[in-house]
Amino acid sequence: MQPDATTISEMLASSDIAAEVQTVLLGVVARVSPSDAVEALAAFKAAGYESLVDFDGIDTGEAVELTWRVRSYALDLEACVKATLPYDGEIHSVWNVYPSALMPERETAELFGLKLAGHPNPKRLFTTDGVEPLLRKDVLIRTVEEVKNR
Repeated sequence: MQPDATTISEMLASSDIAAEVQTVLLGVVARVSPSDAVEALAAFKAAGYESLVDFDGIDTGEAVELTWRVRSYALDLEACVKATLPYDGEIHSVWNVYPSALMPERETAELFGLKLAGHPNPKRLFTTDGVEPLLRKDVLIRTVEEVKNR
């Protein structure tokens, strides 16, 4: 079930968070600035969205769009919080609000080349230092020979 976009707008506005809230095909999306993401997610948590279902990123070709999906089991509602970050930008960890963000934040930061501030263990999960951000569109795909000879 989807929450009402007006209710979400009012909730975020009451926390002094500037957000563009709209209802799209897959549900209600609140777009916030990266600097307001932690506060926006804290407002959702306070409003009864007790679970962070997912966190991921998408390379739009110009920047990285981050998406946090939150859920309220008691209210049977889901919503998304989105923020767009420039390449090599820095996002603050939300693990203090939603502890389930610990691993997805590390994965997303590594694969898109983002800096992760405030995370208790921001080490790489999949690759070693020096490996380019694998999910960015500006990273060239390696040939079979390059992979074999590495």
